[in-house]
Amino acid sequence: MEASVLVGQVASLAAALCWSVSVTLFRAPIAEHGARAVNLAKSLLATVLLGTTMLAAGQGRELIEAPRYALGLITVSALLGMTMGDTALFSAVHRVGVHRALLLQTLSPVFAAFFAFVLYGEHPSPGQLLGAVVVLAGVVLVVAPRRRDPRSPALTSSGAAAGPPPSRVSANAAGVAFGVLAAFGQGTGVVLAKAGMRDIPFLPASFLRLGVAALGLLALLGLSSRLGVARSVLAPAALRRLAAPTLIGTYLGILLMMAGIAFAPAALAAVLLSTSPVFSLFIDAKVSGAPITARGLLGTLLAVLGVAVLVFAGR
Repeated sequence: MEASVLVGQVASLAAALCWSVSVTLFRAPIAEHGARAVNLAKSLLATVLLGTTMLAAGQGRELIEAPRYALGLITVSALLGMTMGDTALFSAVHRVGVHRALLLQTLSPVFAAFFAFVLYGEHPSPGQLLGAVVVLAGVVLVVAPRRRDPRSPALTSSGAAAGPPPSRVSANAAGVAFGVLAAFGQGTGVVLAKAGMRDIPFLPASFLRLGVAALGLLALLGLSSRLGVARSVLAPAALRRLAAPTLIGTYLGILLMMAGIAFAPAALAAVLLSTSPVFSLFIDAKVSGAPITARGLLGTLLAVLGVAVLVFAGR
């Protein structure tokens, strides 16, 4: 194996690990400030970091000279993938936990393949369809409600078997819905960004995406009269708390992702980048102290395997 390919593989896995760690670190601020406010602060911090890197690399001019249609595609991809997608992801994290939220993100290649077909006429192959089914099977295995053991039912005062608390059931359903919405935003955003980045280098495109995402979030908070929440999360103490996960996940994760794509075969990099749920499964177990179940492990591995089948079948 060439050294550069190995570097790309390690970088891709490191990016997936960075995303798992950063989402775990974001969980407490999300519970305190809300998904939109944390997404706004994260986007603003990352915009500054990537903007500084872009200028240091001498790529600011490429953004100024970019075609309008490419700028438009990047803008729409930012609103779908980051303003809506990342906010939905953070909402899912708050309701169903880091692992399930990241596992639902494995649906994003399924949405990407679907919209590549709708927008560009890229017909999915039988292998891609099989991969999509395997991804869905893995996700359903983990997020579907578990049956209560009939040998030891919980009883109400009337003697009837009691189900889970309604508030918890609704929170789980909402969390899964937000996770699917996040995958939808990520998948469609990737398709549009890919088209836009044919004429804009990655660093300027990423800077633009994050900046547009932040503006979109400011507009949403303004329309919902929640700018006060934004001010609280943009206070120096809150920003210091968000600096580490933003640096790890949004900034370093993006740079590692690009290194993986640059040095490793694209299909292999895409599969390795989708291993975040595997890392989060073990991180979640360590943080919460809950044991890793066979169902959780099998569903996670199935979802990642499905992504691999989908990606390699689409080459």
